[in-house]
Amino acid sequence: MISGLGVDSVEVDRIRKASKRWGKAFLRRLFTDREIKYCFSHANPYPSLAARFAAKEALIKALDAKALWKWKDMEVKRAGSGRPSVSLTGAALKFARKRKAGHFHISLTHDATRATAVVLAVH
Repeated sequence: MISGLGVDSVEVDRIRKASKRWGKAFLRRLFTDREIKYCFSHANPYPSLAARFAAKEALIKALDAKALWKWKDMEVKRAGSGRPSVSLTGAALKFARKRKAGHFHISLTHDATRATAVVLAVH
């Protein structure tokens, strides 16, 4: 049973500019070490960072929540097949359990200028 749906889209340049302006502090506030490592393994990390940011925003929308937890309590992972998934820890996990959202389907897309994510929360 579907418990929520969230969609978000972000300009890649917004993430690039914020990263350049606030540096590692910005990245470490929003992304886990694994997310940062994965994104910076690409020649241009900013589309991947923007996609992860959009996924986290979409997840918040799917749970019908405000940002009640740390951004790093949400992590976008990538399977060997390339399929994205999301895992929750801390307050985000607790909130999702309260909302009876036990699993998330996630889709990401990006190009050089825009990143978009869709998150479907299910029981």
